[in-house]
Amino acid sequence: MAAADTAQDNKPISVVIAGRPYPIRVAEAEEEGLRALVKEINDRFNDFQIKYRDRDKQDCLVMTLLTYASELRSAREQADPGSDAELTQRLAKLNDLVEGML
Repeated sequence: MAAADTAQDNKPISVVIAGRPYPIRVAEAEEEGLRALVKEINDRFNDFQIKYRDRDKQDCLVMTLLTYASELRSAREQADPGSDAELTQRLAKLNDLVEGML
């Protein structure tokens, strides 16, 4: 299937991260996992906002994304075929989500 066909198969949804809505397209089979990931991102973001009250939202969002980027890098460095597949998959979804926002 061509990339254009795949993009058309994705359904448009809106996710809210750090209080801002982001429209993205996602395969129906991945929507639940993506929404769980968005909740996890918002939970970490909120933790940073509580911990660093003197920082603005952008700083807390960047700290959140850096945390995930660090986890992704560690997972890639330590990954061997079949190990930690769930974490790698969740981090890959996060990476796709971030790329979709840029």
